Amino acid sequence: MATSAAGAVLAGAAVASVVADALGWMSVPRAIQASLVLTTLFVLPIAWVGVHAVWALRGRAELFVAAGEHPRRRPTDRQLVNHLRNEHPLTPLWWMVCVLGGLGTLCLGVALPFALADGAVLAGVLLGAGLAVPLAALALAVSGIRRAERQGSQDRGRRTELWPSLPNAVERRLTVPLFGTDEGGHPGA
Repeated sequence: MATSAAGAVLAGAAVASVVADALGWMSVPRAIQASLVLTTLFVLPIAWVGVHAVWALRGRAELFVAAGEHPRRRPTDRQLVNHLRNEHPLTPLWWMVCVLGGLGTLCLGVALPFALADGAVLAGVLLGAGLAVPLAALALAVSGIRRAERQGSQDRGRRTELWPSLPNAVERRLTVPLFGTDEGGHPGA
């Protein structure tokens, strides 16, 4: 809840600063506008998905620990639906990093040749250094997606061993990705 509220305030501040400057109501320095917009577009989505993933991971860990201590007691349907899915809770975070890293690579990769062609050496160096960050994020995200897939299949196996029979409605809800789309596919797929 706090993450969503902070995100809404940050996004509102970014939009308000751009609109206020465009309409001439108030002069907002470009550095502040740029930092607000970049934070809203790149940092905020990762933070929001990350907080929700940590919440789901914590709940998942608590359910598995409780099952180890009290093997005959099954969690409530709500606990299962909130914290267990057919995907690992970190999968959406890795997809978000992958998508934003790809966008960053595309934007900086397109801007770099233009900066170098204009003879802006300092801008070229900064863009080149900036390009290394999304490329590293892409490499990290791809390995994270693979690792999360393996962990997700292990979680499904553990869940099946611990609670072999679940109501059909719960089973259907567990196949819906934590941050995914209605048709069962992940938005990054």
